[in-house]
Amino acid sequence: MTASRLRQASCSQLPWALLFAIVSPACAQQQRPAADLIVTNGIVRTMDTNRPQAEAFAVIRDRIVAVGTNAEIDAWHGSETAVIDAGGKLVLPGFNDAHVHFMDGSAGLFNVELKDAGSPEEFTSRIAEQAKKTPKGEWIVGGDWDDQAFKVPQLPTRQMIDAVTPDHPVFVNRYDGHMSLANSLALKLAGVTSKTPEPPGGVIVRDKDGNPTGILKDAAKNLVEKVVPPMSKDRRLRVLKRGLRHAASLGLTSVQDMETSYPDIAGFAELADKGELTVRMYAAPLETKWNDEAK
Repeated sequence: MTASRLRQASCSQLPWALLFAIVSPACAQQQRPAADLIVTNGIVRTMDTNRPQAEAFAVIRDRIVAVGTNAEIDAWHGSETAVIDAGGKLVLPGFNDAHVHFMDGSAGLFNVELKDAGSPEEFTSRIAEQAKKTPKGEWIVGGDWDDQAFKVPQLPTRQMIDAVTPDHPVFVNRYDGHMSLANSLALKLAGVTSKTPEPPGGVIVRDKDGNPTGILKDAAKNLVEKVVPPMSKDRRLRVLKRGLRHAASLGLTSVQDMETSYPDIAGFAELADKGELTVRMYAAPLETKWNDEAK
């Protein structure tokens, strides 16, 4: 159909997507579809140099279809249109993070936080609180502890946390990644004793009697890391959903996810199929794992 014939056609004959460019404003107004969502009464940064600021915009499905004044966008209002009053607040396009480890970061939202624990007593109490809200038998991980943050700097020991974690293996890392602390239960599961030889490139810190203090350095960390169970599918989905909620709270709507595991990709795909993946994911698995995990 040529442009001249389109101009002669009745409004009812025209696909709505064509109306905005080629028919009269009156005809477009008559045939304009109702928006699914309208955001109004805001300070909308458009990133358009010709019109850098607006008051409102309309959304159909997952696309912004119009940006303008409150009055202009109100024309998109229908009987089932959801309306958000921005109350004069700033509205920005979604943010993109160009390099994230999304699942690691999301899992961190569940982990104990020890970076700013200022004393051995606070270190112990935070792990005790984490144990109270963690199912028995489940590992307590994370941490990012800093022994130099203690008023009297000292490396933590398994004795500091054993009494508050009798039913939980604990393996919490130092913030620099070169050391981790394991409690006695974790050492037992890993088979680490006074007789365990130190691996090349690693150190098992021992007390004066030769018993492990719980601190494992560098390559010695693998002695315990290898017995930490992989994340179950159900937990992976719980962690991912928590991460998505956190991302949304910060305005993050797209990411480039580095070193993505294939189970993570499966989780992303499952939520995408359900319409629950609220962040656009560009996943970049390690190329070294293409042959053994992608099958």
